[in-house]
Amino acid sequence: MTDAAPLLVAATDDERLARPDFAERLEALLAAECPAVWLRSRALGGRDLLALARDVGARCAEHGARVWVGERADVAAIARAHAVQLPERGLSVAGARRAAGRAIVVGRSVHSAEAALAAAREGVDHLVVGTIFPSESHPEGAAAGPALLSDVRAALGAAGASLPGIAIGGMTPERAGEALRAGADGVAAIRALWDAEDPAGAVRAFLAALRRPAR
Repeated sequence: MTDAAPLLVAATDDERLARPDFAERLEALLAAECPAVWLRSRALGGRDLLALARDVGARCAEHGARVWVGERADVAAIARAHAVQLPERGLSVAGARRAAGRAIVVGRSVHSAEAALAAAREGVDHLVVGTIFPSESHPEGAAAGPALLSDVRAALGAAGASLPGIAIGGMTPERAGEALRAGADGVAAIRALWDAEDPAGAVRAFLAALRRPAR
């Protein structure tokens, strides 16, 4: 199954999911045409994650947006999510498809060109590449910089592989164009979207930067 990468993915974490205004902010992001929401949680069990995925999925469907579920292929399948996003050292792609029991897009998060090549050999549909810039969860020193995107693109090209790649890590509208010029097809953001004073405005700023011709 192939997957045209969304330009922008609103990724969650447990802190953002716990916000009392999460639903309102989700609606604002979707109303501004955020193309995809990636549900990431280390705290939620399967039942709670499924309930969340169903609720968010229904809201996304109203706006034509996609839902990705982190790690849990079974939850993604039951919730009718568009994709399951696997960690670099998580379940195999084949295992995810077996767990889903139906055709589903499978993504892999990677942190090196070598891991990207391994994911391509597995038959993954897209990559999330990071950490590109310093972020709250990955402080200074853990960020690889845009060069990682270039390295991944070059390694895949040399191997005759072509996969959509989403950049993650410290993404802002101001950095989005740099990520695309380095080889990304889109970006994923957490704080810059969910914590923005104006979430809808943040989506519009990201999309304007991502749609601007590369220079």
